[in-house]
Amino acid sequence: MLVKKNCPFCQGTGVRMVYTSVLFGLLKRQIPTTCDECEGNGYVLEFPLCPFCEGQGLIGNERELCRACNGTGRVDTFGFIPRSKLKPGTFFNRRCDKCHENRFEIVSQIEEHKMTRSWEREEELRQVEIVEQVKVRCTSCGHTYNIPVSGDWHQDLTPEMTGDLEDMGVNLSFMYEKR
Repeated sequence: MLVKKNCPFCQGTGVRMVYTSVLFGLLKRQIPTTCDECEGNGYVLEFPLCPFCEGQGLIGNERELCRACNGTGRVDTFGFIPRSKLKPGTFFNRRCDKCHENRFEIVSQIEEHKMTRSWEREEELRQVEIVEQVKVRCTSCGHTYNIPVSGDWHQDLTPEMTGDLEDMGVNLSFMYEKR
C-alpha cells in the first residue's frame, strides 16, 4: 500500500555531500553525511493516490471534496484501518473541515451507496457506481459524512507496514484502543 521511491535528495544513496568551512571560512570542502530526508535508507515512503478521485482531491459534477482522502488526493489514516476494525466505535485521526479538530469516530457499519465519480469526458457524466461506505462523526463538533471504503485499502497491517507508518508519524491508535 505504501509506495517506496528513491530519495530525491540523495538519489537513493542514503548519503548527501555537504559543504563545510575550515580555517575560519577560508577553505571549503565537501564531506559525506547521512541524508536527513530518508535517514540514510535511500528511499522515502509515500501514500498512494486516492482511487476515488484519482489524486485530484475533488469528485463529482459539483467538484465536491473527496471524502475518501479528505481532499488531499492521497490515502490518509482512514485507509490503513483494517476492514475488521471498520465498525462503530473505532476512532481515527482526520482533520474536520468545520472545527479543524483531528478526531473522528466511525458510527455505522459498512453499507452500500451509489457514488458518481470524477469525469473528464461528457459520456462519463452519467456513470454511477456502487461503493461501500461508513458514516463517520467528528468527536468535537458532531459533523458527519460518509467515507467510501476501498477493497485495496483496509487490509490487515503487517509488522513492516505498521513500522513504516509509525516512522512516517501516522497515528495508529485505532489498533490499540479498548472498546
